[in-house]
Amino acid sequence: MSIDWFKKARFGLFIHWGIYAIPAKGEWTYANDPWESGEYENLMHQFNPVDFDPERWAALAKAAGMKYVVFTTRHHDGFCMFDSHYTDYKITNTPYGKDVTRMLSEAFRAEELRIGFYHSLPDWTHPGYADRESPEFIQHGELHTPTEVQHREYLELLYNHIEQLMTNYGKIDLLFLDYTSKYKANEDYFDRERLLEIIYRCQPEILVNDRLSFYKDNVRFFDYYTPEICVPNQPQQVNNREVPWETCCTMNQHWGFYNTDFDYKPLEALTAGLMGCVAQNGNLLLNVGPDSQGNFPETAVLRLNQLSEWYSINGEAVFGTGKSYYTPPFGTCYTQKGNLVYLYFLQQPMGDVIMPELRGKIKRIILLRTGSEIECIDHWGFELLKPNEQRIRPSMVKAGDVLRIELK
Repeated sequence: MSIDWFKKARFGLFIHWGIYAIPAKGEWTYANDPWESGEYENLMHQFNPVDFDPERWAALAKAAGMKYVVFTTRHHDGFCMFDSHYTDYKITNTPYGKDVTRMLSEAFRAEELRIGFYHSLPDWTHPGYADRESPEFIQHGELHTPTEVQHREYLELLYNHIEQLMTNYGKIDLLFLDYTSKYKANEDYFDRERLLEIIYRCQPEILVNDRLSFYKDNVRFFDYYTPEICVPNQPQQVNNREVPWETCCTMNQHWGFYNTDFDYKPLEALTAGLMGCVAQNGNLLLNVGPDSQGNFPETAVLRLNQLSEWYSINGEAVFGTGKSYYTPPFGTCYTQKGNLVYLYFLQQPMGDVIMPELRGKIKRIILLRTGSEIECIDHWGFELLKPNEQRIRPSMVKAGDVLRIELK
């Protein structure tokens, strides 16, 4: 397998979509809200996303600079967004009746984006799975104990689903498995080596994430690691070895569609998160939760279009870059590729900017948004600077701007 494409890509699209879009209260509504027996499962008979347009989704993602997609083939509610051979609880038994996973995969491949599948390890609807983070415990404080036969049947369903996804949908580049509960932290509940044997046998070049184990030390190394909703302060390490990683994050406050959640992060927060991840050799997987009709929320589309405009100007600071050798100045972060250092402004600077370690090393500085050259100040203001610090005057710079610093 090759991790190189993943390290260069830096930016991907996460899509949380399922029948939970109908109540429109997020992907955990089955666990968090009261439902009569069978009521939630019967939502599948209402699911008819006639507006689903995967070609448009793929075009939006590509324009925004995203290089891969990760799609929820099954979330914890057990509903399959693909044409499962092993359960009737699936998208092809809804009024819509089409395999949206296949449609999405083909559309994103056509735009030359890499294909990733999310698949839930827990299944809240199966008697062979029980956990304190399941609906029965959250709602009623009760927890059944699966029999050995039930647990084995549950695992076989999981294995069969994974094998089908790995064999029936073409080349799959990423598999995002989710998740090992903190209450099962000391158990190999899913027999990870058996599951990984199936995955790698069917897709030898695939990258599989780290969520088959709650603890990351003292188990096998995984292909990439997944901190969540944060920008780490340093490149991620496991057992003293730097590892590839990706943080996933929502645009608003929920993964699945939530019809009263209008708390969308501003563009500058999203670009800062992206650049912050790349500055520590990581990726950002940015989520959208489509509605029950198959539409991206209006504000999510707005943000993707804004990201498209930003990336069209500043994308060279993202794709193929990583952590810089140098220390960024106050209010900024750096990415680097060869002799090009990219300075991203987390905020509008108060005035001149003092760059550590770069005095005498700069050939030229360009503000990518305008193409204008930034002045290095060499005639005053050096009284209290360290000998290796360089003062620059980036007039007209605002939050979200990027300077390309070409080194000698």
